[in-house]
Amino acid sequence: MQREALVVGGGVSGLTSAIRLAEAGVATSIVTRERAEQATSVVAAAIWFPEPRYQDLMAASLRTFLGLTTVEGAGVYDVDITEYSMTPLPEDPAWAPDLRHYRVLDPVLDQVPEPFAAGHVLGSVRVEPPIYLPYLEQRLETLGVSIAQDSVDDLDQLAAPGRVVVNCSGLGARELVGDDTMYPVRGQVVHVRNPGITDGFHIETEGQPLTYSLPRNDVVVLGGTRLIGDESVDPDDGTTTQIVERTKVLDERLTGLEIVDVKVGLRPGRPTLRLERHETDAGPVIHNYGHDGNGYGLSWGSADEVVRLATS
Repeated sequence: MQREALVVGGGVSGLTSAIRLAEAGVATSIVTRERAEQATSVVAAAIWFPEPRYQDLMAASLRTFLGLTTVEGAGVYDVDITEYSMTPLPEDPAWAPDLRHYRVLDPVLDQVPEPFAAGHVLGSVRVEPPIYLPYLEQRLETLGVSIAQDSVDDLDQLAAPGRVVVNCSGLGARELVGDDTMYPVRGQVVHVRNPGITDGFHIETEGQPLTYSLPRNDVVVLGGTRLIGDESVDPDDGTTTQIVERTKVLDERLTGLEIVDVKVGLRPGRPTLRLERHETDAGPVIHNYGHDGNGYGLSWGSADEVVRLATS
């Protein structure tokens, strides 16, 4: 078992990995180029939505999130999300039992909007990053985990006997470990004043733009975009208009709401999640990056696997 862990990266993956390591009795610290409030994690829509490729990791995360809905100040809440589809949906997907509840819509009684053929409602959870990320940092402080703000150029220089280095550098892994399979996935969202909306919807249809409406306490997050290879972090006015128009067609409650903010983030895209242990001459390195748009949904499951890799 490793006596010490150094986590590189202070986004949601790095913070949760550090929490689980410290809880397992490993002396843990974090070094990060930017704190969580500046990281891509704070821009994310931050919901749990199924990703069948990583069902076990996703299920582990959801169990933890469901427990956090009862923790005051954690910033995790129940939410019902409706997903519409152009094709019929399975009656009993493998991930449905993990949810609070699950229901397939009746095309007639539930008034599935055109041009969609089907829909279902997922009893999931949502996260408020401006509340949740400081909550994670507070847990780390309680566990005695320090967070240093600094740049890291070489993981091998951080490795040492008795220490495991955990690479949660996200998109930064392109340069840090020379991973040329990494790519940015640009996401732009629009925040509108929330008049009391507590549910949301999500649509991801091949050939059509990603479209969703997800509530937070004070705003509703409208999205979105999924532009692979686009590294611009400047909001585009035309995209903002398109997002607002697409979402209000599906939910008339969104019509005419005040735009509070427009945000852009670069998701850390990769063909597959990299979650593995690599031995170096100086000591072990565990890679935990490439979560794409599922950083929150994979966070706790990935962190549990980091602990297993670090302590086995």
